[in-house]
Amino acid sequence: MLRRIAVAAGLLAATIVAVPHTATASARTGPDPVRAALDKAFAEATGGADGPGVQAVAMRNGKVIWSARTGRAVEDPPAPVTGRTLFSLASFGKLILGAYALHQADKGALPLDQPISAHIGTKLPGAKVVTPRMLLTHTAGYPDLYSHPSTAPLLPRGAEYDPNRPFTFAMLAPGISEPVKPGTRFAYSNTGFIILAHVLTEIAGGEKALERDVRRFLAKAGERGDHLTGERAPRHRLRFAHGYLDGGNGKLVDYFTAFGATGVPTDVYGLPFGDGMFAGTAFGAARFLDALFTGRRLLHPATLDAMVKPTALSVAANMPYGMAALTVEYAGLAWKGHSGGWGGFTSMAATDRAGGVTIAVVNNRLTETDAAGATWAKLAAAYAAAK
Repeated sequence: MLRRIAVAAGLLAATIVAVPHTATASARTGPDPVRAALDKAFAEATGGADGPGVQAVAMRNGKVIWSARTGRAVEDPPAPVTGRTLFSLASFGKLILGAYALHQADKGALPLDQPISAHIGTKLPGAKVVTPRMLLTHTAGYPDLYSHPSTAPLLPRGAEYDPNRPFTFAMLAPGISEPVKPGTRFAYSNTGFIILAHVLTEIAGGEKALERDVRRFLAKAGERGDHLTGERAPRHRLRFAHGYLDGGNGKLVDYFTAFGATGVPTDVYGLPFGDGMFAGTAFGAARFLDALFTGRRLLHPATLDAMVKPTALSVAANMPYGMAALTVEYAGLAWKGHSGGWGGFTSMAATDRAGGVTIAVVNNRLTETDAAGATWAKLAAAYAAAK
């Protein structure tokens, strides 16, 4: 299984997982066809007796127009999902980190077309050739480090995996190989975003400094660390859903307890994992996208336009991707966002920029089907039909 891989390419064909439905919508002053359609779609996507925890939110121009949640955050002992339950956002975090990187570019601290050796030196393979733009557009050419013999033992089911030991970039660096023909082809890369986080860490002056600066950046979207965070803290443990994996024969494996974690496993979010640094709620994901794409408060207009414009190489690869932003053509609309899956979690959030509407879904099951993506697809289709 690839770590935190983007799952949008397959989200529309995903099978819906049945779970009990409890919708919590914003106050209603009368019939609203969009809210009614979203209620119906959510019930259809998540209706049943047993199932995962799900949060879903729709925002329009900065205001929540609909929200729903259902299922269990933890199976044993049973605990329901609330509006404040935290989920790993997995690869959706690439978009957040990418937006922060582009914010640094806007400030002049991260020239997009200058080799990354200017910030990290020349020891890392490819550092004298690879640029931040290549990392952001998945064109740097770095092979997957998670399957490298020096790295694989550190990961789940590996002989050296310890979910209670913090990971460091130095632990992952031996798995970084020479990039293949940088700048010449699109190949979705978790490794590239781990390197991007390392570059940003060096620019900031260390991990704690980067976390503080990212926190200030997120505050521009209205975030105080309650619904979106890249900082690991003991206080988050009690609000965190457990991630569940398909164990076969209809059984689920609790990712938080199967490998001996005493809290949130150290690979679920946070540095050095620039490919999946953030945790949060559906509301936190939706509010960030709304601030970025609809409110246009986080980046210079030209930078934002460049972020969402798919590169020619990504279009040729049938995965229209700009700089840390995926375009999903669905239900007659062009959505901008990102998906993700890792550690028992899936996520999908995207914005219809023309309509000013963002839909975000998070889920704590990672099986052969993309549950968050399937639910998002149902909601997106319902919104498009009712708007």
